[in-house]
Amino acid sequence: MRFITSLILILLVFPLYSQDEPKIITEIEIIGLKRTKPHIARYPLEKFIGQDSESFDQNEVFAIVKNMSVLEPVSAELVETGNGLTLKVIVEEKWSIFPLPIIFAGSGEVNFGVFFIDLNAFGQRDMAVLGGAYGSYGWTTIAMYNHTPNRQGVPGLAGVFMYGRNDKEYVDRYENIQRIYSSDRLLFSLGINYEFIEKIRGSFGFSFSDIILRESDHSFNPPENGAMLFGFRPGFSYTSSIWDGFLLSQKNLSLDYCYYLAISGSSFHQIEYKVSFEQPIIPGFRFMAKSAGTWKTTLDPLFEDGPQKAQVNVLPRNYSSMNYFGFSAGLEKYLYKNNWGTLSAHGSWQGVFSYRLSELEFDQGPSAGMLFYLSRVALPAIGTNVAYNLVSGLFQFGLSIGMSF
Repeated sequence: MRFITSLILILLVFPLYSQDEPKIITEIEIIGLKRTKPHIARYPLEKFIGQDSESFDQNEVFAIVKNMSVLEPVSAELVETGNGLTLKVIVEEKWSIFPLPIIFAGSGEVNFGVFFIDLNAFGQRDMAVLGGAYGSYGWTTIAMYNHTPNRQGVPGLAGVFMYGRNDKEYVDRYENIQRIYSSDRLLFSLGINYEFIEKIRGSFGFSFSDIILRESDHSFNPPENGAMLFGFRPGFSYTSSIWDGFLLSQKNLSLDYCYYLAISGSSFHQIEYKVSFEQPIIPGFRFMAKSAGTWKTTLDPLFEDGPQKAQVNVLPRNYSSMNYFGFSAGLEKYLYKNNWGTLSAHGSWQGVFSYRLSELEFDQGPSAGMLFYLSRVALPAIGTNVAYNLVSGLFQFGLSIGMSF
C-alpha cells in the first residue's frame, strides 16, 4: 500500500517539477528583413542561443537590434518549438541609401555639399560614403568604405580616401583670428579591427598623409612648412548598451595611440581617448557623462585640431589647439515618440582644458539642445544645440547629424 501511495505521489508531483524547468533558446527567427542578409542580422543575436527563458530580457534584444543601426525592433518573444524555444524577432528595415545634402552659412562663410551614403551596402551593414563639399574656404572630396564583421572570428575592415584644397582659418575663444593659411591635403588610410571577447575590440590602422602649403594673399601667421607622414595606429574599444523602452543608453571607452613617421616635417606621437557613460534613472530619463581628449608631442601648428576632439560645444567651431582634455555631465529626458522617431531634450555642464600657443586655457559653461532619434532612416539622430562660454561670454549654436567621417 505504501508503494502504491508513493508511486501515485511521484506521478502527480514529477510533472509539476518538469513544467517549472525553464526551457532553452535553441533557434532564432527574424521577420521583416528585405535588404539585410539573414545571417548578418542573426550574428549579433546568437549570444541568446543556450539561454533559458527565465534569463530572457526583451529590452536586451531591442538594444542589440538598435545597435545594428539599419534595423528597428518591433517585437521580440519566445515561442515553444518542440523541446526548445525560438527567439522570434520582428523588425523593420530603415532607409539606408540616400543623398545627404550639407549646407552651412554664417559669419561670412557658406559651405555646401552632397554625400551619397549607403549604411547597409550589399545587405551586410557595411558603410559606403562618396561625396564632396565646396565653400568659402575651399573644397573636399571623400570616399570611404567600412566592412562590418558578419560572424565570429572575422575582422572588420575600413578604408578612407580624402583630398581637399582648403583655406584654414583658426580663432581663439573670443573668435579673434589667430591663423589663416591655404593647403592641399591628401589622406589615405586602411584599418582592421577584431573582437577578442564580447564588447571588447582591438584595432590597427595604417595611414599616409601629405600636407602641402600654398601661397595665398590672405595668409596670416601660417605654419612654416608642410609635412608628409606615415601613421601607425593601434587601439582598443569597449561598448555596451541598455534599452529602457525609450532611450538607448551606451557605455563606451576607446583608446588609440599613433606614431607619425615623417618623410618630411617632424615625427611625433599622439594619444586619443573617448569615454561616455549613459545610465537610465527611470525609463526615458537618464544621466550622461563623457570625456574626450588628445595629446601630441609636437608643437607644429600644422597639426592643431578643432574642439570636436574634446567633444564639447562651448568653444567656437574654428577654435584650434594642439592638446585637449574635455568633460561634461548632464541629463536627457524623452519627450515624444512617433513612427519616425523619438524626440528628447538634454542639458549638461561642460569643461575643457586646451593647450595652445604654449599656454594652458580652461573654458566652461552650460549646453542644452534637442535630439530626434530616427527610426525610419539609418542615421542615429539629428539635433540642435546652444552653449554658453562663461569665460568668453559668447554663445555657440550648432546643428548636428549623428554620423562622422
